[in-house]
Amino acid sequence: MNLLVTSRVRTPVVDQHATWIAVNPVQGCPKRCRYCFLHERGQAGVAPEVLADPARTVEMLLASPFYAPTRPVALYTWTDVMALPVSREHLRSTLLELDQRGVRNPLVLITKCHVPDDLIADLVEARHRGIPLVVYLSLSGLDDSVERGVRHAPLWETFPRLAAAGIPIVHYWRPGTPASSTSEVMERVLDHAAAHAACTMAAGLKVESAALTRLADMWPDLATTEGVTTAEGVYPRAFWEFIHRTWQRHPGHPLFHTNSCALAHVLGRPDTFGVFGGTTCRLRNNCPVPQRSRCHDADAVRARPDEAYVRAALRRRGLGDVPFTLATDTRDVTVHAAVATATAAALTHDLRTRVHVDRDQADGYWNSGTAGALPLIIG
Repeated sequence: MNLLVTSRVRTPVVDQHATWIAVNPVQGCPKRCRYCFLHERGQAGVAPEVLADPARTVEMLLASPFYAPTRPVALYTWTDVMALPVSREHLRSTLLELDQRGVRNPLVLITKCHVPDDLIADLVEARHRGIPLVVYLSLSGLDDSVERGVRHAPLWETFPRLAAAGIPIVHYWRPGTPASSTSEVMERVLDHAAAHAACTMAAGLKVESAALTRLADMWPDLATTEGVTTAEGVYPRAFWEFIHRTWQRHPGHPLFHTNSCALAHVLGRPDTFGVFGGTTCRLRNNCPVPQRSRCHDADAVRARPDEAYVRAALRRRGLGDVPFTLATDTRDVTVHAAVATATAAALTHDLRTRVHVDRDQADGYWNSGTAGALPLIIG
């Protein structure tokens, strides 16, 4: 393992990602998954670096302009928090700090590692204290040649162990690649997830321009397919078709294409990210009837924002008097300016409706549906 990377790029400790506030007091991952965005930032295959202690982390979260008490918070998205003792201890102390400060935001932890029994006990205790904590287990059926450093047998075993402890699991099925898109692999992954997870969240491969050559070594068609670097995610056709038919194999297991919907389902909340009624809601998500009813009922009583309300929200996000259009047939807002994805996502949370923006080409955040990107299917 190379632990002497000198060109590490650091992300803000607190930032807004598409679905959640991302909190990254520990950055750098010892794993070397070939598809990971951390490679281009010098943060893959490195020792994690602690940038803020737990007390300072919570202070920064609460002081952030992105913070609101009900919004989801994803901890440690620039590392795998379960990989090493230093990050696990940071998590333990952060959970205590959040509890002592009365923070009750939904918390998301994302891992593809074994979760030790003592830490499972800490997660259970946090939930007992009223912190709505959800674990995303990333399982795609990829082998050690792609997910370098990942111990897959303990990862598979973590599903039933977390489920037995009463910790809600979202199966994070990403990315689909040709190697993991055979019927045998996909059926095995889905069967395991459906037995233990509350739902599956499926996502394609993110292909940044700087990563194209590296990722094409793993998936050669990326090098010859137009649009891969501007897509919301890239999917092998076999994977795309399978994840839209999972209801046939496991009728009671929901599958979503948006993290906001997966979290709404797990938390028992209606959609607050402007997804309900749109194309993804109607044609892509395999959403259970009770959740659709929850979203429908909330949507039916929610007032349509007027122009003054939208203008006030834009000003709070530093957009001053930028022009916008409020759709007459929907609640969608189109901002006629280049806007950073973090700001667009925050506005979507503020307004609880879909916000369309021009992508800011200087934005370091990858393409996403929040910035208007669409999926691309190869094959």
